[in-house]
Amino acid sequence: MKAFEIAPKDTAAIVGALVADELSWRFRQHMDSLTVASLSPETVIGDGGLALSGPQRTACVARIAGFFGLTDATCLNPGADKIGDWAQIIAIRMREESRGFRFTAAGRDSATQSNRHGADEIFAEAAAVSNLIYGRRRLISLVGPHSLLGFVLTVLAPTLQQIERIDGRGTTPEQLADMLSFGDVVVATPSLWRYLMQEGARAPDNVMGIYFGEPMDVDLSVQMRQSGFGAQREIYGSTETGIIGWRDSPSESFRLFEFIQKTTEGISRKMPTGDLRELELIDRINWRNDRSFLLAGRTDGAVQIGAVNVFPEKIAATMTEHQHVESCEISVGRHEGGFDRLIAYIHLPHGIEPSHKIARSLDRYCRERLNPHERPRIYKFEGK
Repeated sequence: MKAFEIAPKDTAAIVGALVADELSWRFRQHMDSLTVASLSPETVIGDGGLALSGPQRTACVARIAGFFGLTDATCLNPGADKIGDWAQIIAIRMREESRGFRFTAAGRDSATQSNRHGADEIFAEAAAVSNLIYGRRRLISLVGPHSLLGFVLTVLAPTLQQIERIDGRGTTPEQLADMLSFGDVVVATPSLWRYLMQEGARAPDNVMGIYFGEPMDVDLSVQMRQSGFGAQREIYGSTETGIIGWRDSPSESFRLFEFIQKTTEGISRKMPTGDLRELELIDRINWRNDRSFLLAGRTDGAVQIGAVNVFPEKIAATMTEHQHVESCEISVGRHEGGFDRLIAYIHLPHGIEPSHKIARSLDRYCRERLNPHERPRIYKFEGK
């Protein structure tokens, strides 16, 4: 179990990411990515730092305790002054109790439940993923460490391989290119990889690129290879199921990890006890054989914006509650730079004409009622 001990700096990075996510989702206090990346063990929790209010601190403590599977959230000292204080307490408690972890989907709403995964399950996933990065010298992560895949891929797997983990979330494409060296592996979502390619990021020989969280297209994968990221791995899984499979290229089929198997009912996971647990996938699967498959679309109507699941019907329903919106449809459009974005087609009540005032009111309303990834980037006013 020692191989899976989490370094203090990694624990602090997870705590910082959880705090930022909780503030953004529950309190609509959004932090930009550079600010989130700058949170460190020395970040002050109260005045002069994050300035958490009483309710904010209570919510963050509950989220942190839940993530690390701590049965008593009060162990996170109410008098803690810095993020590092919380991280130290967690490190001690993790050595005493490490029964499981609890993850929350990024595209959640108030009805979404967090998902608990046993420690043995998560460690088994880390062991499987670590085989995919065997022989690498360093891992540079451009994703948050608090999602299930982020935690397994960027915290536990490099720990098991005993390679250096670098948090690269605060680096520019130029800085990333300068720091890369032979044998590195870089983890990012396809949206981030698209941005890196547009900015001209290049890698020296034998640098691997890993991606997950949203579909990767063949053209982007080819561009990555031409830019020096010759070896690639795509990981498929979810907060609900854990990791399921992997492949070397978006033109190939996914291969199941060894603890996942096809059954007559669908797909199951072999638990550490030897029992099989049926998994409920949110994607349709086309089986190529008993150990490989292709994805064939989602079952829940979600689309992915920046690797976060959002639900167009729910967004449209929320926007329809605005006083000047009679009906609304949400679609996904691709920006000329290759990034997906939401477009709102809005029908105004009879007799009301589109205006800058209404557009500003809608934008303000969306900022108050929708999470950042749910907010339309374009409003189109439709005629009756």
